[in-house]
Amino acid sequence: MSVLSGLDWSEVRAHYDERVGVHKELLNLLKSGPTDRFAKLLLGISDPNGNYSAAEHGLGPKILSSNRNAPPRVADLAARFRLVSKAREVPPLIHAADLSYLAIGVGSEASCMMNPKVCWVANTRSIWTHLVIKHADDVEKANEELKLYRDTNPSSEMAYAIWTEIHRLLETSMTRVAEDGARLAARDGVKAGVITFLWADAISSALYAQYHG
Repeated sequence: MSVLSGLDWSEVRAHYDERVGVHKELLNLLKSGPTDRFAKLLLGISDPNGNYSAAEHGLGPKILSSNRNAPPRVADLAARFRLVSKAREVPPLIHAADLSYLAIGVGSEASCMMNPKVCWVANTRSIWTHLVIKHADDVEKANEELKLYRDTNPSSEMAYAIWTEIHRLLETSMTRVAEDGARLAARDGVKAGVITFLWADAISSALYAQYHG
């Protein structure tokens, strides 16, 4: 996948390692930590590495302030993510949680941070990367189609349906990104991440940043 060739694989690996560290911290907090600390990390408030989708748009504080008993409800949703065996279970869980401002972008990233061997991230970065693959590395076409996902009202049922469908499609593209990234990283003498969907997310983040600043 030529569009990945220009990435700094040492930086990608460093990002991956940071995310793995936060993943482990989240698991520990879910078992023993106060739900406030857990929720703030999972929503990217105390550390953006916990959830870039939430942190970039300031959604974490809105989720906590707009929903009754938000921290335990967020923790309960996260615990459910830990139990899923197929990522297609994630969108219905997010919908059923009925947490304002917590849609599939934030929710899928939370699911990946809790259960990264099964769940992938469906946010702006990963969707854009998927679209770049779909359009044979045509960045402009990917930018145009991305508007469909960014411009819809995230709280609408139509947006839920659109994001649910793109979430389903990302399994194949994120697996491919991880595999291509492993090959290119090895070429540069960098060891690839072993957790497929966190590795793919680190690659997607780096690629998106390269083209969008």
